Amino acid sequence: MFGMSDPATVLTQMRRYASEARFEMAEVMASELTQRMIADKDRDLVKQDLLVQGLRDLANILEIRGKEKAEKLKLSLKASKELAKQRSKLAKMHLEASDRESAQAVSANRPDDEVQAGRVLTLLRKKGAAMKRFAKANKMLPNHIEACTEAVHTEFIISGNLKKGAKVVQRLVSAITAAGTVNRSGNSFLLLADKQRPADVSVLIEKMQPWCQSTAGLAEVQRTALENIVNNLQSQIQRIESGEQAANAALSAAVDKLNPTMDYHSFSGS
Repeated sequence: MFGMSDPATVLTQMRRYASEARFEMAEVMASELTQRMIADKDRDLVKQDLLVQGLRDLANILEIRGKEKAEKLKLSLKASKELAKQRSKLAKMHLEASDRESAQAVSANRPDDEVQAGRVLTLLRKKGAAMKRFAKANKMLPNHIEACTEAVHTEFIISGNLKKGAKVVQRLVSAITAAGTVNRSGNSFLLLADKQRPADVSVLIEKMQPWCQSTAGLAEVQRTALENIVNNLQSQIQRIESGEQAANAALSAAVDKLNPTMDYHSFSGS
């Protein structure tokens, strides 16, 4: 089915379905592809890399589908567990081939994979397990904006407030501060933190604004710090739009250096 003899073609077609929000079909393709590739015990480097990509895609697709069918969330965690196993195997294969740079590139995806699993655990309302994932990601790559943002989000939606959220909020403030100035790419405003995917500033502001409300329960010190971050980001956007602040001329070069990944959540409208 789906021409499984050519995994690269299957991945391309599956991602096309995902970009069209045809997630049920994308899930079927990703699931069948990864199962068949795992059964192949003679995978070379190319096939192992495709398997890792397929498992990462499958975990993300199942996460999105899990918002409507809860049983998909457990399958997403299962895919994430297999991803970790096969990702480690891929890195080892590169090392055995004396390709340390490629091995490091494989390992560089670990923080984002931890965040993805953490998001699923949040949807399952497993706060402690989710927080451990976000903390692990932020330890692997300090000032990881998405990990820090998701940690605050998890505290807020599961606890119902941020009365105990001082530490996670402070980590988020530090991460955004460390990312530097806002950059413009077309109609989007981005933060380009080192070794991270671009963070959409407008999305960040929208997420943070409810946390700044007095009803969120943050202590005054953290609430003020978060408000200052939001105000600063809004101010930078205004200055860029008015021409008072230049968009980063190195934006394209910085984005080009990042590993290409599928932004499934933009397809799902989340």
